[in-house]
Amino acid sequence: MRGDASLVPVGRDTSMRELAAVLAVASAIVVQLFLFGTTRVGLQKDDAGQYWQMAERPAYLARLPYTFRVLTPELAALWPGDLELGFSLVSLVALPLAATALYAYQRAVGLGPVAAWSGALLFAVSGGAIRMLTTPAYVDGLTYLTEAAAFWLLARGRFWPFVAVVSVGTLNRETALLLVALYLAVEPPSRSSWRRAALAVLVPVAVLVVVAVVKLAVGGVLTGATPLAMLAPFARTFRQDVPTLSELFDVYSTLGVMWLLAFRHLPGPTPFQRRALVYAALVVLQLTVSRGDEGRNLSHLFPVVIPLAMLDVQRTLETGGRRGLVLAVLLAASCAASMVHARWTILESGTLRYGLVAAGTALALAISWLLPLIRSAGARPTTPAESG
Repeated sequence: MRGDASLVPVGRDTSMRELAAVLAVASAIVVQLFLFGTTRVGLQKDDAGQYWQMAERPAYLARLPYTFRVLTPELAALWPGDLELGFSLVSLVALPLAATALYAYQRAVGLGPVAAWSGALLFAVSGGAIRMLTTPAYVDGLTYLTEAAAFWLLARGRFWPFVAVVSVGTLNRETALLLVALYLAVEPPSRSSWRRAALAVLVPVAVLVVVAVVKLAVGGVLTGATPLAMLAPFARTFRQDVPTLSELFDVYSTLGVMWLLAFRHLPGPTPFQRRALVYAALVVLQLTVSRGDEGRNLSHLFPVVIPLAMLDVQRTLETGGRRGLVLAVLLAASCAASMVHARWTILESGTLRYGLVAAGTALALAISWLLPLIRSAGARPTTPAESG
Protein backbone atom coordinates (compact mmCIF):
# COMPACT_ATOMS: atom_id res chain seq x y z
CA MET A 1 0.00 0.00 0.00
CA ARG A 2 1.06 3.62 -0.26
CA GLY A 3 2.17 3.85 3.34
CA ASP A 4 0.45 7.23 3.88
CA ALA A 5 1.96 8.43 7.16
CA SER A 6 -1.35 9.95 8.26
CA LEU A 7 -3.00 6.55 8.19
CA VAL A 8 -0.27 4.45 9.80
CA PRO A 9 -1.84 2.76 12.87
CA VAL A 10 -0.42 3.65 16.24
CA GLY A 11 -0.55 0.08 17.48
CA ARG A 12 1.47 -2.96 16.55
CA ASP A 13 1.25 -6.46 15.16
CA THR A 14 0.48 -9.31 17.52
CA SER A 15 2.48 -12.44 18.26
CA MET A 16 1.26 -15.92 17.43
CA ARG A 17 1.22 -16.68 21.15
CA GLU A 18 -1.22 -13.81 21.76
CA LEU A 19 -3.46 -14.88 18.91
CA ALA A 20 -3.41 -18.53 20.02
CA ALA A 21 -4.44 -17.52 23.55
CA VAL A 22 -7.34 -15.39 22.29
CA LEU A 23 -8.44 -18.17 19.95
CA ALA A 24 -8.40 -20.75 22.75
CA VAL A 25 -10.43 -18.65 25.17
CA ALA A 26 -12.90 -17.45 22.52
CA SER A 27 -13.36 -21.05 21.34
CA ALA A 28 -14.09 -22.21 24.89
CA ILE A 29 -16.71 -19.48 25.34
CA VAL A 30 -18.40 -20.14 22.00
CA VAL A 31 -18.53 -23.91 22.54
CA GLN A 32 -19.96 -23.48 26.05
CA LEU A 33 -22.64 -21.14 24.76
CA PHE A 34 -23.46 -23.58 21.97
CA LEU A 35 -23.76 -26.57 24.29
CA PHE A 36 -25.37 -25.02 27.36
CA GLY A 37 -26.54 -21.49 26.64
CA THR A 38 -28.53 -21.86 23.43
CA THR A 39 -30.69 -24.25 21.44
CA ARG A 40 -31.07 -24.59 17.69
CA VAL A 41 -34.09 -22.85 16.09
CA GLY A 42 -35.21 -21.81 12.60
CA LEU A 43 -32.74 -24.03 10.76
CA GLN A 44 -34.99 -24.36 7.70
CA LYS A 45 -36.95 -21.12 7.98
CA ASP A 46 -36.77 -18.13 5.64
CA ASP A 47 -33.22 -17.38 4.39
CA ALA A 48 -31.72 -20.08 6.62
CA GLY A 49 -33.95 -22.56 4.79
CA GLN A 50 -32.60 -21.34 1.47
CA TYR A 51 -29.03 -22.04 2.57
CA TRP A 52 -30.11 -25.46 3.87
CA GLN A 53 -31.50 -26.39 0.44
CA MET A 54 -28.35 -25.08 -1.24
CA ALA A 55 -26.31 -27.41 0.96
CA GLU A 56 -28.55 -30.35 0.09
CA ARG A 57 -28.51 -29.64 -3.66
CA PRO A 58 -25.69 -27.51 -5.10
CA ALA A 59 -27.76 -26.93 -8.26
CA TYR A 60 -30.63 -25.44 -6.23
CA LEU A 61 -31.36 -21.86 -7.24
CA ALA A 62 -32.47 -19.84 -4.26
CA ARG A 63 -34.19 -16.51 -4.67
CA LEU A 64 -31.93 -13.50 -4.84
CA PRO A 65 -29.88 -12.42 -3.00
CA TYR A 66 -29.24 -15.86 -1.50
CA THR A 67 -28.36 -18.02 -4.49
CA PHE A 68 -24.75 -16.84 -4.94
CA ARG A 69 -23.86 -17.16 -1.23
CA VAL A 70 -22.32 -20.56 -1.75
CA LEU A 71 -19.39 -20.83 0.67
CA THR A 72 -21.12 -21.66 3.96
CA PRO A 73 -23.59 -24.14 2.37
CA GLU A 74 -20.78 -25.87 0.49
CA LEU A 75 -18.60 -26.15 3.61
CA ALA A 76 -21.54 -27.48 5.64
CA ALA A 77 -22.24 -30.08 2.94
CA LEU A 78 -18.68 -31.40 3.25
CA TRP A 79 -19.60 -32.93 6.62
CA PRO A 80 -20.61 -36.52 5.85
CA GLY A 81 -23.29 -36.65 8.52
CA ASP A 82 -26.18 -34.43 9.52
CA LEU A 83 -26.33 -31.01 7.84
CA GLU A 84 -27.19 -29.35 11.13
CA LEU A 85 -23.85 -30.45 12.53
CA GLY A 86 -22.12 -29.34 9.34
CA PHE A 87 -23.53 -25.82 9.62
CA SER A 88 -22.81 -25.78 13.36
CA LEU A 89 -19.16 -26.68 12.82
CA VAL A 90 -18.77 -23.79 10.37
CA SER A 91 -20.10 -21.35 12.98
CA LEU A 92 -18.09 -22.90 15.81
CA VAL A 93 -14.89 -22.42 13.81
CA ALA A 94 -15.68 -19.03 12.26
CA LEU A 95 -16.79 -17.15 15.38
CA PRO A 96 -13.62 -17.72 17.50
CA LEU A 97 -11.46 -16.92 14.48
CA ALA A 98 -13.42 -13.69 13.96
CA ALA A 99 -12.89 -12.80 17.64
CA THR A 100 -9.17 -13.44 17.21
CA ALA A 101 -8.94 -11.28 14.09
CA LEU A 102 -10.86 -8.55 15.90
CA TYR A 103 -8.31 -8.70 18.74
CA ALA A 104 -5.48 -8.27 16.26
CA TYR A 105 -7.25 -5.35 14.58
CA GLN A 106 -7.84 -3.60 17.89
CA ARG A 107 -4.16 -3.94 18.77
CA ALA A 108 -3.27 -2.57 15.33
CA VAL A 109 -5.26 0.64 15.92
CA GLY A 110 -3.65 1.26 19.29
CA LEU A 111 -5.73 -0.49 21.96
CA GLY A 112 -3.84 -2.18 24.78
CA PRO A 113 -4.02 -5.89 25.55
CA VAL A 114 -6.78 -5.66 28.19
CA ALA A 115 -9.06 -3.52 26.03
CA ALA A 116 -8.43 -5.70 22.96
CA TRP A 117 -9.10 -8.88 24.96
CA SER A 118 -12.31 -7.35 26.26
CA GLY A 119 -13.47 -6.45 22.76
CA ALA A 120 -12.68 -9.90 21.36
CA LEU A 121 -14.52 -11.75 24.13
CA LEU A 122 -17.47 -9.37 24.04
CA PHE A 123 -17.83 -10.14 20.35
CA ALA A 124 -17.97 -13.84 21.22
CA VAL A 125 -21.03 -13.25 23.45
CA SER A 126 -22.64 -10.53 21.31
CA GLY A 127 -26.12 -10.80 19.88
CA GLY A 128 -24.75 -11.52 16.40
CA ALA A 129 -22.67 -14.46 17.63
CA ILE A 130 -25.60 -15.84 19.64
CA ARG A 131 -27.77 -15.77 16.52
CA MET A 132 -25.17 -17.80 14.65
CA LEU A 133 -25.16 -20.39 17.44
CA THR A 134 -28.93 -20.71 17.56
CA THR A 135 -29.38 -20.66 13.77
CA PRO A 136 -26.04 -21.84 12.35
CA ALA A 137 -27.54 -22.19 8.85
CA TYR A 138 -27.10 -18.43 8.47
CA VAL A 139 -23.99 -17.44 6.52
CA ASP A 140 -23.07 -14.47 8.74
CA GLY A 141 -20.52 -16.36 10.85
CA LEU A 142 -18.01 -16.62 8.02
CA THR A 143 -18.83 -13.08 6.95
CA TYR A 144 -17.89 -11.85 10.45
CA LEU A 145 -14.54 -13.57 9.99
CA THR A 146 -14.08 -11.94 6.58
CA GLU A 147 -14.85 -8.51 7.98
CA ALA A 148 -12.62 -8.72 11.05
CA ALA A 149 -9.71 -10.15 9.05
CA ALA A 150 -10.10 -7.52 6.32
CA PHE A 151 -10.06 -4.66 8.84
CA TRP A 152 -6.92 -6.10 10.44
CA LEU A 153 -5.09 -6.69 7.16
CA LEU A 154 -5.96 -3.28 5.79
CA ALA A 155 -4.88 -1.59 9.02
CA ARG A 156 -1.51 -3.34 8.74
CA GLY A 157 -1.09 -2.52 5.04
CA ARG A 158 -1.27 -6.13 3.81
CA PHE A 159 -2.70 -5.54 0.34
CA TRP A 160 -2.76 -8.98 -1.26
CA PRO A 161 -3.99 -10.84 1.83
CA PHE A 162 -6.71 -8.19 2.11
CA VAL A 163 -7.78 -8.72 -1.51
CA ALA A 164 -7.74 -12.50 -1.00
CA VAL A 165 -9.93 -12.28 2.13
CA VAL A 166 -12.43 -9.98 0.43
CA SER A 167 -12.52 -12.21 -2.65
CA VAL A 168 -13.23 -15.29 -0.55
CA GLY A 169 -15.82 -13.27 1.34
CA THR A 170 -17.77 -12.64 -1.85
CA LEU A 171 -18.26 -16.41 -2.11
CA ASN A 172 -20.13 -16.24 1.17
CA ARG A 173 -22.05 -13.00 0.90
CA GLU A 174 -21.92 -10.23 -1.69
CA THR A 175 -21.85 -7.63 1.09
CA ALA A 176 -18.11 -8.36 1.34
CA LEU A 177 -17.87 -5.85 -1.52
CA LEU A 178 -18.49 -3.14 1.09
CA LEU A 179 -14.95 -3.89 2.23
CA VAL A 180 -13.77 -2.66 -1.18
CA ALA A 181 -15.33 0.70 -0.33
CA LEU A 182 -13.41 0.57 2.96
CA TYR A 183 -10.17 0.11 1.01
CA LEU A 184 -10.95 3.05 -1.26
CA ALA A 185 -11.74 5.23 1.76
CA VAL A 186 -8.53 4.29 3.58
CA GLU A 187 -6.35 4.29 0.46
CA PRO A 188 -7.88 6.82 -1.97
CA PRO A 189 -6.66 6.14 -5.53
CA SER A 190 -3.85 8.37 -6.71
CA ARG A 191 -1.62 8.58 -9.75
CA SER A 192 0.81 6.16 -8.13
CA SER A 193 -1.73 3.72 -6.65
CA TRP A 194 -4.54 3.49 -9.20
CA ARG A 195 -3.45 0.00 -10.30
CA ARG A 196 -3.81 -1.38 -6.80
CA ALA A 197 -7.14 0.38 -6.39
CA ALA A 198 -8.34 -1.17 -9.63
CA LEU A 199 -7.24 -4.63 -8.50
CA ALA A 200 -8.93 -4.17 -5.13
CA VAL A 201 -12.19 -3.51 -6.98
CA LEU A 202 -11.93 -5.85 -9.95
CA VAL A 203 -10.64 -9.05 -8.32
CA PRO A 204 -13.52 -9.50 -5.83
CA VAL A 205 -16.07 -8.45 -8.46
CA ALA A 206 -14.59 -10.97 -10.92
CA VAL A 207 -14.83 -13.73 -8.30
CA LEU A 208 -18.49 -12.91 -7.69
CA VAL A 209 -19.20 -12.88 -11.44
CA VAL A 210 -17.53 -16.29 -11.89
CA VAL A 211 -19.58 -17.73 -9.02
CA ALA A 212 -22.76 -16.31 -10.52
CA VAL A 213 -22.04 -17.73 -13.98
CA VAL A 214 -21.16 -21.17 -12.61
CA LYS A 215 -24.23 -21.26 -10.39
CA LEU A 216 -26.53 -20.17 -13.21
CA ALA A 217 -24.99 -22.78 -15.51
CA VAL A 218 -25.37 -25.59 -12.97
CA GLY A 219 -28.94 -24.50 -12.29
CA GLY A 220 -29.84 -24.63 -15.97
CA VAL A 221 -30.49 -20.92 -16.46
CA LEU A 222 -27.87 -20.44 -19.17
CA THR A 223 -29.24 -23.35 -21.20
CA GLY A 224 -32.82 -22.13 -20.87
CA ALA A 225 -33.93 -25.16 -18.89
CA THR A 226 -34.74 -22.94 -15.90
CA PRO A 227 -36.39 -19.53 -16.30
CA LEU A 228 -34.38 -16.62 -14.95
CA ALA A 229 -37.55 -15.29 -13.33
CA MET A 230 -37.18 -18.01 -10.69
CA LEU A 231 -34.42 -15.94 -9.13
CA ALA A 232 -36.64 -12.91 -8.66
CA PRO A 233 -36.75 -11.79 -5.02
CA PHE A 234 -39.80 -12.60 -2.97
CA ALA A 235 -42.39 -9.84 -3.14
CA ARG A 236 -42.25 -7.65 -0.06
CA THR A 237 -44.55 -5.07 1.32
CA PHE A 238 -42.63 -2.40 3.15
CA ARG A 239 -44.57 -1.04 6.07
CA GLN A 240 -43.48 1.70 8.43
CA ASP A 241 -44.85 0.13 11.57
CA VAL A 242 -43.92 1.45 14.98
CA PRO A 243 -41.22 -0.96 16.21
CA THR A 244 -42.29 -3.21 19.04
CA LEU A 245 -40.39 -3.44 22.31
CA SER A 246 -39.19 -6.89 21.28
CA GLU A 247 -37.81 -5.57 17.97
CA LEU A 248 -36.04 -2.67 19.66
CA PHE A 249 -34.62 -5.04 22.26
CA ASP A 250 -33.29 -7.29 19.48
CA VAL A 251 -31.45 -4.42 17.78
CA TYR A 252 -30.09 -3.01 21.04
CA SER A 253 -28.93 -6.34 22.46
CA THR A 254 -26.90 -7.03 19.33
CA LEU A 255 -24.10 -4.89 20.77
CA GLY A 256 -25.80 -3.54 23.90
CA VAL A 257 -24.37 -0.49 25.62
CA MET A 258 -21.40 -0.57 23.25
CA TRP A 259 -23.65 1.27 20.77
CA LEU A 260 -23.76 4.19 23.21
CA LEU A 261 -20.13 4.03 24.30
CA ALA A 262 -18.96 4.00 20.68
CA PHE A 263 -21.20 6.94 19.77
CA ARG A 264 -19.42 9.08 22.39
CA HIS A 265 -16.08 8.51 20.65
CA LEU A 266 -17.15 9.27 17.09
CA PRO A 267 -15.65 9.93 14.62
CA GLY A 268 -12.80 7.88 16.10
CA PRO A 269 -9.33 8.49 17.56
CA THR A 270 -7.28 7.42 14.53
CA PRO A 271 -7.48 8.39 10.85
CA PHE A 272 -8.07 4.75 9.93
CA GLN A 273 -11.10 4.46 12.19
CA ARG A 274 -12.50 7.72 10.88
CA ARG A 275 -12.21 6.52 7.29
CA ALA A 276 -13.88 3.24 8.32
CA LEU A 277 -17.10 5.17 8.95
CA VAL A 278 -17.66 4.96 5.18
CA TYR A 279 -18.06 1.20 5.61
CA ALA A 280 -20.37 1.77 8.59
CA ALA A 281 -22.60 4.10 6.57
CA LEU A 282 -22.93 1.52 3.79
CA VAL A 283 -23.89 -1.21 6.27
CA VAL A 284 -26.65 1.03 7.62
CA LEU A 285 -27.79 1.93 4.11
CA GLN A 286 -28.32 -1.77 3.40
CA LEU A 287 -31.39 -1.58 5.60
CA THR A 288 -33.17 0.31 2.81
CA VAL A 289 -33.15 -2.86 0.68
CA SER A 290 -32.87 -5.49 3.41
CA ARG A 291 -35.74 -4.84 5.77
CA GLY A 292 -36.46 -7.23 8.62
CA ASP A 293 -33.97 -8.79 11.03
CA GLU A 294 -32.30 -5.42 11.50
CA GLY A 295 -30.33 -6.65 14.50
CA ARG A 296 -28.50 -9.28 12.45
CA ASN A 297 -27.90 -6.84 9.60
CA LEU A 298 -26.47 -4.18 11.92
CA SER A 299 -24.30 -6.73 13.72
CA HIS A 300 -21.84 -6.31 10.84
CA LEU A 301 -20.90 -2.95 12.34
CA PHE A 302 -18.94 -4.74 15.08
CA PRO A 303 -15.45 -3.90 13.66
CA VAL A 304 -16.37 -0.22 13.93
CA VAL A 305 -18.40 -0.19 17.16
CA ILE A 306 -16.45 -2.53 19.44
CA PRO A 307 -12.99 -0.88 19.13
CA LEU A 308 -14.55 2.55 19.77
CA ALA A 309 -16.41 1.25 22.84
CA MET A 310 -13.26 -0.39 24.18
CA LEU A 311 -11.61 3.01 24.42
CA ASP A 312 -13.50 3.37 27.70
CA VAL A 313 -12.08 0.08 28.96
CA GLN A 314 -8.61 1.32 28.12
CA ARG A 315 -9.18 4.63 29.86
CA THR A 316 -10.34 2.94 33.05
CA LEU A 317 -6.95 1.25 33.21
CA GLU A 318 -5.32 4.67 33.12
CA THR A 319 -6.71 5.37 36.59
CA GLY A 320 -3.88 3.10 37.69
CA GLY A 321 -3.31 0.15 39.99
CA ARG A 322 -5.84 -2.37 41.14
CA ARG A 323 -8.68 0.11 40.98
CA GLY A 324 -8.16 0.68 37.27
CA LEU A 325 -8.14 -3.05 36.54
CA VAL A 326 -11.28 -3.63 38.64
CA LEU A 327 -13.07 -0.82 36.81
CA ALA A 328 -12.02 -2.22 33.43
CA VAL A 329 -13.29 -5.70 34.29
CA LEU A 330 -16.52 -4.26 35.69
CA LEU A 331 -17.08 -2.17 32.57
CA ALA A 332 -16.50 -5.17 30.28
CA ALA A 333 -18.86 -7.31 32.39
CA SER A 334 -21.49 -4.58 32.22
CA CYS A 335 -21.19 -4.51 28.42
CA ALA A 336 -21.71 -8.29 28.37
CA ALA A 337 -24.80 -8.02 30.59
CA SER A 338 -26.26 -5.34 28.32
CA MET A 339 -26.16 -7.81 25.40
CA VAL A 340 -28.15 -10.60 27.05
CA HIS A 341 -30.16 -11.76 24.06
CA ALA A 342 -33.62 -13.29 23.90
CA ARG A 343 -31.99 -16.44 22.50
CA TRP A 344 -30.05 -17.09 25.71
CA THR A 345 -32.13 -20.13 26.63
CA ILE A 346 -30.41 -20.47 30.01
CA LEU A 347 -32.18 -17.23 30.95
CA GLU A 348 -35.80 -18.06 30.18
CA SER A 349 -37.32 -15.23 32.20
CA GLY A 350 -37.87 -12.13 30.09
CA THR A 351 -37.93 -10.02 33.24
CA LEU A 352 -34.48 -11.30 34.17
CA ARG A 353 -33.10 -10.59 30.71
CA TYR A 354 -34.48 -7.07 30.59
CA GLY A 355 -33.22 -6.48 34.12
CA LEU A 356 -29.70 -7.59 33.25
CA VAL A 357 -29.66 -5.45 30.12
CA ALA A 358 -30.86 -2.40 32.05
CA ALA A 359 -28.43 -2.95 34.91
CA GLY A 360 -25.48 -3.54 32.57
CA THR A 361 -26.34 -0.44 30.56
CA ALA A 362 -26.71 1.78 33.62
CA LEU A 363 -23.49 0.58 35.23
CA ALA A 364 -21.45 0.88 32.03
CA LEU A 365 -22.69 4.42 31.40
CA ALA A 366 -22.06 5.38 35.02
CA ILE A 367 -18.46 4.17 34.84
CA SER A 368 -17.91 5.87 31.51
CA TRP A 369 -19.42 9.22 32.50
CA LEU A 370 -17.88 9.31 35.95
CA LEU A 371 -14.44 8.22 34.79
CA PRO A 372 -12.98 11.76 34.70
CA LEU A 373 -14.09 12.28 38.32
CA ILE A 374 -12.69 8.90 39.35
CA ARG A 375 -9.35 9.69 37.72
CA SER A 376 -9.10 13.12 39.29
CA ALA A 377 -10.06 11.77 42.71
CA GLY A 378 -7.32 9.15 42.45
CA ALA A 379 -4.64 11.57 41.35
CA ARG A 380 -1.79 11.86 43.84
CA PRO A 381 -1.38 15.40 45.18
CA THR A 382 1.73 17.14 43.91
CA THR A 383 4.25 18.25 46.53
CA PRO A 384 5.87 21.68 46.30
CA ALA A 385 9.20 20.03 45.52
CA GLU A 386 7.67 18.10 42.59
CA SER A 387 5.88 21.14 41.23
CA GLY A 388 9.10 23.14 41.38
